[in-house]
Amino acid sequence: MLTMRNNEDEFEAAFAAFCKRAGLRRTIQRRIIYELFYKARCHLGVEDIMAKISIKNPELRQESIYRILNDFEREGYIRKVRVPGVKKYEYASEKHGHFLCSECGRITDVDTSDIHLPTILLGASDVSITFNGICPNCAKKKK
Repeated sequence: MLTMRNNEDEFEAAFAAFCKRAGLRRTIQRRIIYELFYKARCHLGVEDIMAKISIKNPELRQESIYRILNDFEREGYIRKVRVPGVKKYEYASEKHGHFLCSECGRITDVDTSDIHLPTILLGASDVSITFNGICPNCAKKKK
């Protein structure tokens, strides 16, 4: 039980520090969305966020979610997933690529640290790598 409390304290401290650094008020709406990315570290679209938070906070409107996501993205806490046809956000961890399953639409993070860019691209400030194909789960179902 003590570990759970320490994790909650750590989360609250991280959220408070983020809001202070970003100059944002600590609201319940921001806290809920911050917590989704902090704990899940997954790819979430606005619809996903609406579905997850509607139980805790049914009055939160889509416009507010977009505004909060824009604030979080501006501050570098989250970033847009750069996969064609996908409108999702992810926790802004280390740089990585994505694998997009053409069957189920699942997005999986891919370590791209071993990929060596051609010399002409070494000055690139924004690199997005997406692999497309069929994930192992969907491949099993097809057999």
